Amino acid sequence: MPLLLTNTLSGRKEVLRPREPGHVRLYWCGVTVYSRSHVGHARALITADVLCRYLRARGLRVTFVRNFTDIDDKIIRRAAEEGLTPAALAEREIAAFAADVAWLGCLPPTHEPRATAHVPEMLALIGRLVAKGFAYPVPGGSVYFRVRRFPEYGKLSHRRLEDMEPGEEIDPAKEDPHDFALWKGAKPGEPAWESPWGAGRPGWHIECSAMAAHYLGQPFDVHGGGSDLVFPHHENEIAQAEAAAGVPFADLWVHNGMITAGAEKMAKSLGNIVPIADLAGRASPEALRLLFLQTHYRAPLDFSLARLEEAERALGRVYEALARADALPGAGRGGAVPLDGALTGDLGPCEAAFVEAMDDDLNAARALGVVFEHVRELNRLLDAGDVPGALALRQGLARVGVALGLFGASPAEVLEAARTRGRQRAGLTTAEIEAAIAARDQARRRKDFREADAIRARLREQGIVLEDTPSGTLWKAG
Repeated sequence: MPLLLTNTLSGRKEVLRPREPGHVRLYWCGVTVYSRSHVGHARALITADVLCRYLRARGLRVTFVRNFTDIDDKIIRRAAEEGLTPAALAEREIAAFAADVAWLGCLPPTHEPRATAHVPEMLALIGRLVAKGFAYPVPGGSVYFRVRRFPEYGKLSHRRLEDMEPGEEIDPAKEDPHDFALWKGAKPGEPAWESPWGAGRPGWHIECSAMAAHYLGQPFDVHGGGSDLVFPHHENEIAQAEAAAGVPFADLWVHNGMITAGAEKMAKSLGNIVPIADLAGRASPEALRLLFLQTHYRAPLDFSLARLEEAERALGRVYEALARADALPGAGRGGAVPLDGALTGDLGPCEAAFVEAMDDDLNAARALGVVFEHVRELNRLLDAGDVPGALALRQGLARVGVALGLFGASPAEVLEAARTRGRQRAGLTTAEIEAAIAARDQARRRKDFREADAIRARLREQGIVLEDTPSGTLWKAG
């Protein structure tokens, strides 16, 4: 079955048909680097990462471009507030972004261009639009796109121009309130570049059209980003790119849903964001990834720390099974699977069911149902002493895990890190937990089961779960 993706342009699932056989060209809108990235950014980053991983696991070559907006009104304002130059602020935040993405476990893009490094490409694109009559300069050095000259404007967001709010730029020189800025005339004290229309800086939308075409050509296969970018950003990208080139910009448009916090969208403007950096001590990056993937990428996702901790517990159950399998004779490193081509060739039942789910609009939520079903089967095989069956299934789980960015770490290290976070949340040291377990063991030997149950309950209230096994009592964060 070919990979189907929901195309925002048509609103339907469509087959991904790379224009160059075996090679997918993907552009994903990156971040504006004026402050630390938050969990909303993390969802977009992980959605793009899983798409790239899955394509590569299925044997396709991927050219993946993700940009930085490193000049923008927000950057200029924040830099002034902190007494920095916009360039210095952008450098600091790009370094912080790199740390966040590394923690998330996302693969690096093929190209990671910065807007300020591609001003010549933007000026060339604007020049073509002016020459074709799709854009016009005004006194003061700004250049605007004539929205009404592009008849298909609104085709991505499925809106009529008459129902749209006017553009953000308030300029009496604009011919139409809906026209948007391609180039912004210079203001005192702001960064500026020379142009045929006067000194200034690029508008926000022009950078992605110019950089995507520069690295991927036009048209290319997939353009993606958060659903909050559909209008006006991606709508404007389409208008300027297609007006200039006379051909489609991208074949498929893929958008992930927004993160909510209760009933509200999570946004910096609302002050309810959770920075990625704040999560490092609360859970593992795989737990955050698992939480995201349990909901279809296009649907809204309500985020809470309680849900994140639930995902961590579910992840722990998977790693407990993997640890048991890795202790078998001849297991080797069960999670060491190369990404490229991981899901090609002969597929076992686990991999085949996984691929069927992922081919249906990257349905990782359904694919995870396959994974957890096979984790239960792995435990059954281990309990039955079926070493060959358990090792084969363990390898299958590794092959599907690499396509999601999950289950590839050392189980022992993952479980120990989870126990450490559990101790921190409970406010208990390892010695205190072990002393409580010893006291419970003594109570059980005295047949004082009421006291033993009370000790278990107190630990449970503090987030520590006990499990009695033939080899002794084990504990984990609950």
